[in-house]
Amino acid sequence: MHGQALHKQFLHNATPPLFLSAKCRVAIPLESFLQRDALREASLDPAVCTIHYREAPNPYGAPPTLMGVVLERTDGDFLLDVCRIRPHRSLAASTRLAEQLATIGLRLLERDAADIRREPIYSNVHEVWSHEHYPVPIVDRLRIGAALCESGPQTVRELHLRARPDCHPLSAVCALSCEGLLSVDVREGPLGEQTMVRPI
Repeated sequence: MHGQALHKQFLHNATPPLFLSAKCRVAIPLESFLQRDALREASLDPAVCTIHYREAPNPYGAPPTLMGVVLERTDGDFLLDVCRIRPHRSLAASTRLAEQLATIGLRLLERDAADIRREPIYSNVHEVWSHEHYPVPIVDRLRIGAALCESGPQTVRELHLRARPDCHPLSAVCALSCEGLLSVDVREGPLGEQTMVRPI
């Protein structure tokens, strides 16, 4: 196998095949790690209600339709297009694409590598998902849930003092956030004791 073909095969094999989170209606076939990172962030975004996969107009024109990722957000439904560099479209082409999407109730959300990898969100999202499989005992789940219900949004430190979980508090809230059971603020500063945690 030639070097370039071998490199392409390696990239193909290295790409995780599916993305699944508490907000996904179905498992999403992944095209790249960049798309996975965008979906991980979307799964932790309180404004995103549901992530699903459906036929939609192709933002690049050919073929005219394709299966795409749709984010159902509090401000509408968006076709997610992940690209390393945003394509340059004429005003006419952008208007035509917007009209095509509008006929099926969608708007375009284009995200490039620079946007997806902006800090501190990128590192925080990666940190949260690194705890996806952290085991949180049922007793600690109940304690954390009760503290959030009784006192509302609070920092990880405050939640630790109120809930007194036996497990690691930051790892626990990250794991529960991946399960869609609470919300962790990944937008303000690095994750730590001062990170805000909110009930859903």
